[in-house]
Amino acid sequence: MKNQETKVRTSAHENRAILLLGSNSEDASEALAEATTRLAKRMGLILRGSIWKTAAWGFEGPDFLNQAIEVSWTAALDELMDHCLEVEKAMGRLRNPLAEGYENRRMDVDIILWSGGEYQSDSVIVPHPRMEARRFVLQPLAEYWGDWKHPVLNMSVAQLLGSCSDENLIHLHQTIEN
Repeated sequence: MKNQETKVRTSAHENRAILLLGSNSEDASEALAEATTRLAKRMGLILRGSIWKTAAWGFEGPDFLNQAIEVSWTAALDELMDHCLEVEKAMGRLRNPLAEGYENRRMDVDIILWSGGEYQSDSVIVPHPRMEARRFVLQPLAEYWGDWKHPVLNMSVAQLLGSCSDENLIHLHQTIEN
């Protein structure tokens, strides 16, 4: 009789994702820090990028501060999205289903990329469907995650930033020490 190895695979697999946090509230810097703390309660915080400032995109409003963070978690991607939405809501975001376009917000949390490549469900689409057209997304990602690949376009974040036609200016607001 042959010896058979028993292979055990855990049901929990660590995933990594890059989230983009954004706020155009009066306390935007504090809102980014609060969101990071709230998110980290249910996932691992791997790395925080610098904070970048840009004009409101798609509507008239105060400037935005944006920050990319890399996180790890072991649940389904839909559960990560649910947690992101819970954080937004806890921080005062009310989604208006009648709104035409974008609005001011204290906190917006988007899943931009994840280690599993492409994913689509009723609640989340990854990679973010318009990331390659938005300099305010690509510039914060390029800081530490420039080599991450867009799984559909097969281009790195750095390549996407280099070919981005978005002419909105983005400025470094604050460097973050990890």
